[in-house]
Amino acid sequence: MDRRWIQNPNRCADEYLDGIEDFIEFARRHNPGATRIRCPCRRCNNTLWETIENVGFHLVRNGMIETYSIWNIHGEQLEHASSSNATRVDNVQPIVDANDQVMDIIQDVFPFASTNMNQEKQDDVPTPIDSAEFEQYEKLLKNANQELYSGCESFSVLTAIVELMHGKIKYRMSNLCFDYFLGVFKRMLPTDNCLPKDHKQAQKVLNGLGLGYEKIHACKNNCMLFYKEHESLDTCPICNKSRFKMTSQNRTTKIPQKVMGYLPLKPRLQRLYMSTHTATDMRWHKEKRVDDDVMRHPADGEAWKEFDRTFPEFAADPRNVKLGLATDRFNLYGVLNQHHSTWPIFVFPYNLPPWKCMKKEYMMMTVLITEDPGRSIDVYLRPLVDELKDLWTNGVRTYDKSTGKMFTLRAAVMWTVNDFPAYAMVSGWSTKGYMACPVCKKDVTSGWHAGKVCYLSHRRWLPWDHEWREKDKEFDGNTERRLGPA
Repeated sequence: MDRRWIQNPNRCADEYLDGIEDFIEFARRHNPGATRIRCPCRRCNNTLWETIENVGFHLVRNGMIETYSIWNIHGEQLEHASSSNATRVDNVQPIVDANDQVMDIIQDVFPFASTNMNQEKQDDVPTPIDSAEFEQYEKLLKNANQELYSGCESFSVLTAIVELMHGKIKYRMSNLCFDYFLGVFKRMLPTDNCLPKDHKQAQKVLNGLGLGYEKIHACKNNCMLFYKEHESLDTCPICNKSRFKMTSQNRTTKIPQKVMGYLPLKPRLQRLYMSTHTATDMRWHKEKRVDDDVMRHPADGEAWKEFDRTFPEFAADPRNVKLGLATDRFNLYGVLNQHHSTWPIFVFPYNLPPWKCMKKEYMMMTVLITEDPGRSIDVYLRPLVDELKDLWTNGVRTYDKSTGKMFTLRAAVMWTVNDFPAYAMVSGWSTKGYMACPVCKKDVTSGWHAGKVCYLSHRRWLPWDHEWREKDKEFDGNTERRLGPA
């Protein structure tokens, strides 16, 4: 049976969907009476059991493990594998050494670390990094080349930390749990091992890889951020509240009243082009998308095409990034604390193919507000708005690893994605009360009826000669002569 469909990146293709049906039929035949089987999707990785129907859904949503071409876990005998399977297994890429993978990560972060520092900044020559970045590069390189313990060839210090931190995130391990197991591993290894003693020390080693976050102090009453021109202030100029909590005089460090986490957007967008895994995919919407009037990607929509017609200079370079912004609140504690709400703000790069642009790996959280901001969400959005304005106006110099050249990366937010209550928070237009319609705005017709606010201007969208426009007693006692809002 030909199983090349597993490698097909387009999971909406007929070949891929037919292959899933073949796999489901194979699993039913080799597991008679079973209601649950191991799921071979990339997320479950043949470790989780799912119903056969859910397995089919997972394979469409997540894709099958690319190396799983002999279905031995689902009943196929290795010695009876067909010749086509054997050929396919030969073509599977060998497992990459963990140390090599870590070196690839470092090269993605510092793609031009070894560039001659005297080279001119031409478009076909990478811009050399400054001394601080080069110092970080040398530290990472030292940890990547240092053995975990004397005689260990399988893991370097950096490789071990990356593997352990990946497991911590993948299986949602708390910092305390991670510290415990890290201590256990350190005691198990020879005494001369270089494994960090806790999560804090491991995080310091990984800081050189970039993509960190900033802590920005905020006013207790959400009046402002202590940011840019207000960074040095100790009190809020609007409400005169102190920036810091009252602590004992013996305490050397000050505790801020409120802190917002901000994750800069520019380095994350740059990393998409500096990585060999995504640099080419960032031009997919222009170079590989099939334009046949079928809606498969936001680039097929009229909004995208109208934007390109309005800003042809921006659209001329397919490497410029088009973004979507989404936010909503959720309660970390369920029903235990109904007064708490956390507001994460995400940005989505829509340049990627449809099977990647909505994956969680490419969802970029930029702002984390740890309590309900009320009507002051614009205060917390200021760092992101400033950065987006700069990306639209000036852009940022970025290295494209697929071409080996520098270019000026620009970005634009195409739309926001949120429910109706969150729409009120982000847009500043109330979605409740007598003027809740964001389309009619101040020209809305509303009134109190049957114990609630009702909106009675729906006849405005009827044709101008429609008979209902003349009926007054059946509606609000008035004829309707207005046209719908433009």
